[in-house]
Amino acid sequence: MAVEQRSTLAPTKLRVGVDMKNDGRTHDLTAGQWVDCARYAEECGFESVWLNEDVGHDSLIVLALAAQATSSILIGTAIINVFHRSAMQMAMGIATLDEVSDGRARIAISSGHHPWNDLYHGIPIEKPLSRVREYLEFMDKALSGEPFEHEGAVFHGVRGRLAFRPPRHIPIYVGGTLPGMIQLAGSHADGLLTNVVPASYIAGFAAEHMAQGARNAGRDPSRLELTAIVTCCIDDDPDLALARAKDTFLWRQSMNAERLRKTFAPEFHEELTHLAALAAGGKLEQAKQEASPELVTSVIANGSADQVWRQVGKYFEAGCTRVVLAPYPRDEANVKRMLTALAPYVSSATTARA
Repeated sequence: MAVEQRSTLAPTKLRVGVDMKNDGRTHDLTAGQWVDCARYAEECGFESVWLNEDVGHDSLIVLALAAQATSSILIGTAIINVFHRSAMQMAMGIATLDEVSDGRARIAISSGHHPWNDLYHGIPIEKPLSRVREYLEFMDKALSGEPFEHEGAVFHGVRGRLAFRPPRHIPIYVGGTLPGMIQLAGSHADGLLTNVVPASYIAGFAAEHMAQGARNAGRDPSRLELTAIVTCCIDDDPDLALARAKDTFLWRQSMNAERLRKTFAPEFHEELTHLAALAAGGKLEQAKQEASPELVTSVIANGSADQVWRQVGKYFEAGCTRVVLAPYPRDEANVKRMLTALAPYVSSATTARA
């Protein structure tokens, strides 16, 4: 069952957010630092702030703290895992966040991946597409504030009602990069959120597949949002910026090499296979040396602020309605340095299109 389509866009406004990820690695932000960075992002003119949830901070708690420290910036999850909470818990949490933020909440959900699901939570990834679909259907009913029934493969025998009525529709996005999740975003959600994919993949595949999912469900594709998270390594020293980009790229590849490969053009496939083999064999430094700038820069924006902004622009040209920038490294000093460096570009672009 497709959910009612209620989101509306303001296409003249350039949406640029910041995603301050917690990867469970060194130099992650404390909860207090994250809130302070969110406050600073608002001061710098960014449209939204986003936080993932793997095995680090509880995203809804941190976002609720950020809501109290800010007044206008949108706050969202990117992503929160449908295997780790019940759909009712998810509805309760996002409705509460929306209430304490005065209507600024957004939520992106998806199915997660190895190792977070299995090794960290002990929860296998079983039928992820079906689970996300049922979550969307369940949450749409629950967030209506009306009594509802739900009978599904995951949650069944439900006869319930959220004990308070959300004052508005809360946008829900699907996080994904492969055809099933992308089309589900078009048919059941308010849009798609992608991460670590080339702009060419969005232009040549994701945008149309989301639109097709919407059309198949009798929905208007132009009313959906397409958000890309783009990791950014900003430094006036191009060699240092590229070295950092290679570091985070190879770590991402080690997490899910096959999914990443599917989003790249065929001319990069041989190189991706080679790099994956080097990393798997413990030859990470050799992989960093041999990774081509063309491959890495296609998904990790790096260089000076001007160079990074030009790379970000490719995602808007590809059809994105929002681009969310994820600074790397993740420490507070680097996050604020990125926000400061890109604030003039964000302000200028928003003013020019407003």
